Amino acid sequence: MDITYYLTYDLPVPYRNIKIYPATAKDYLLFNVYSSCLTIDKNSIPDIKIISMSNLEYIYYATNDNPDKTPYILWLDRLLDICLKDEESFRDIEKSINRYEYDKKGKPFFTIGNEEYRSKDFEEIKQIIAQQNLVDLIDENISKEVRDSLEKAREYKRKMSGEKVVPFEDYIVSLAISTGWSIDYIHSMSIRKFLKSIRRMDNLIHYKILLGASMSGFVELDKSMIKHWLGSLGEGEGSYSDVSVDLDELQNKISFESAKK
Repeated sequence: MDITYYLTYDLPVPYRNIKIYPATAKDYLLFNVYSSCLTIDKNSIPDIKIISMSNLEYIYYATNDNPDKTPYILWLDRLLDICLKDEESFRDIEKSINRYEYDKKGKPFFTIGNEEYRSKDFEEIKQIIAQQNLVDLIDENISKEVRDSLEKAREYKRKMSGEKVVPFEDYIVSLAISTGWSIDYIHSMSIRKFLKSIRRMDNLIHYKILLGASMSGFVELDKSMIKHWLGSLGEGEGSYSDVSVDLDELQNKISFESAKK
């Protein structure tokens, strides 16, 4: 299902008898917690029983039967509460949790209204929510070992650049200062548009700095360094596009730094 039109205009995506709405920046912090039920890396667990499960089956198993008992069902329920604005039954948490059941064959399903939703539906809903809110889903084509290495490379790259994790509140304030938009307006933006605005703002600032420096005559820059601020943000290139391209260079840097110690 191509949902580009809905994404472009922040419209709710219809799926069966429901409409799935994009989450807003005001819900960003809670959304980040609850959406972890969409990014479970169950296939990296060395247990054939777990690997053979569907993602929805594992969510039920991890919540009810696993000794560690991660509350994935609660997170899924609260995530749906954020994304299904028209479904009033999600307001009552106690009644809402009762919608998650097993059928006579032991297969998990959940109900919304009078409709039952099963593993296939969960995968469809997961894809819609991920696209609406720029959630990076697990790339099954990349092994866990490679993903772990790329995460380490990303963290190392961040440390080398002196980049620090910025609180979400500071992103809101920065966007308000740079655009003149009100805090209330930013709160009402979809997460997707909020994140894209932050990235575009960053692109624009760097573009102006590099363009100004090159035109001053005092600095000589390679033209490839000056990328127009309306150029691609790299979407669709994968979660690790920021580190995988120069991974070889980074490995050489790590080796060099290690040799100096």
